[in-house]
Amino acid sequence: MTTKELSNEFDIHYDSITSKQAPGLDLYEKSVFLSKAQLEIVKSHFGIGNKYKKGFEADTKRRVDLSQLISTSITKPLSTSPKGLHPNSIFFSLKDDVLFIIYESAQLISIDSCLDKEYVKVVPKTHDEYSIQIKNPFKRPDNSVIWRLDHGNLNVGIKNVELITSEKGISEYKVRYIKYPEPIILTNLSTDYPNEGLSIDSKTTEQTSLLDKSIHSEILDRAIEIASMSYKMNEVQTRTQFNLRNE
Repeated sequence: MTTKELSNEFDIHYDSITSKQAPGLDLYEKSVFLSKAQLEIVKSHFGIGNKYKKGFEADTKRRVDLSQLISTSITKPLSTSPKGLHPNSIFFSLKDDVLFIIYESAQLISIDSCLDKEYVKVVPKTHDEYSIQIKNPFKRPDNSVIWRLDHGNLNVGIKNVELITSEKGISEYKVRYIKYPEPIILTNLSTDYPNEGLSIDSKTTEQTSLLDKSIHSEILDRAIEIASMSYKMNEVQTRTQFNLRNE
């Protein structure tokens, strides 16, 4: 759907649900609800919070819905790294648009010519798992696997990971991931709200959902649901405050 179509259909369904009792929403407010709904649906399609615990690759529709968000990055080790938990720790930066990693591997540097430059699967570990397994010689990373620990942000907007290998080193880190979806913005915010400094995820330019059009109606329905729930909650709070003032 175009931004105009999203806006018009939002108004029609929202007015129907609220029986035209709710105050009208401006383009910025509708953009916020649509962007929030889009992110919720992406997370649900990936398997976060959906009641069937079904990941996006377990269903053809989910794969199509999220296909526009799949991206790949290849990065080199950080030139300046913090001290790691293991002597063989190597740090890499993830792109700031990474939402969920769906596959990851890394290229080894090894004194063994059969392993040198080979790509090995990367397996995420919690810090608790690391603490337990690093003490067990049968569960330490061998040359068939690399461990990944999430390290947080060293710099603003940069996500870092700590990779641990039993080999000499790692030359590059390859990640296939689901990107954080671009916000849905129904109008140019800097033009229509020049004095308010409004933005969504630091974006101001008008754009519709970049996801496959097959999911647009689902995003719209969820956005209207969120907006109507917000209106009802505000109504309850207003009535409660009014009753308290009159007791």
